[in-house]
Amino acid sequence: MWETRDTAMKTTGNRDPMAWRDYGLVWMMRDYWESLCECWATGPWQERSQAAKRNRSSIPEKNVHTSGSVSYATHNQKLHHELERASTFRELFDRTNKRKGTDDYVSESARTIAETYDRTMAERYAEGTPQPDKDPEAWVDAAGGPRKGRVYNFGDSLDTHPVLSSYATSIAPPAYASSSAAPPSVV
Repeated sequence: MWETRDTAMKTTGNRDPMAWRDYGLVWMMRDYWESLCECWATGPWQERSQAAKRNRSSIPEKNVHTSGSVSYATHNQKLHHELERASTFRELFDRTNKRKGTDDYVSESARTIAETYDRTMAERYAEGTPQPDKDPEAWVDAAGGPRKGRVYNFGDSLDTHPVLSSYATSIAPPAYASSSAAPPSVV
């Protein structure tokens, strides 16, 4: 959609979405495209768009992605094919968080989290002890816990509920400990 809007803007030479009405996608019904143009022209959408643009540019090191639109599953399949074995979690993390052709992480936080995770794994699993491919608890600790309900690079393929719920109870007091809530009554 972004490419289509960008092409329409360049073709018309106009930043007003209402001027793009004749430059929609061939496969999309015209009235759908026109309703999108009307939506993009509204004040609330424009404000959110500008806020998102400011947020993306305010911390550029947080907005460097090496995966693009390629899913982790696809990266994992490619690694499996290249390595001729199943890839490890760290190999997949490095593939998606290092600059292509270098050994540099895309951000300082990615480097720090990887190093912290490696140290934690070395401490938890003594030499000679089998080490799992991924220790979700060690990763949550290395990543600094969940932010907005997600853990950095944790992925969607794992059942995160047990790890995150145990993490939440280990760092937060029970809900009834709040001064605004009454303690549970025993009947």
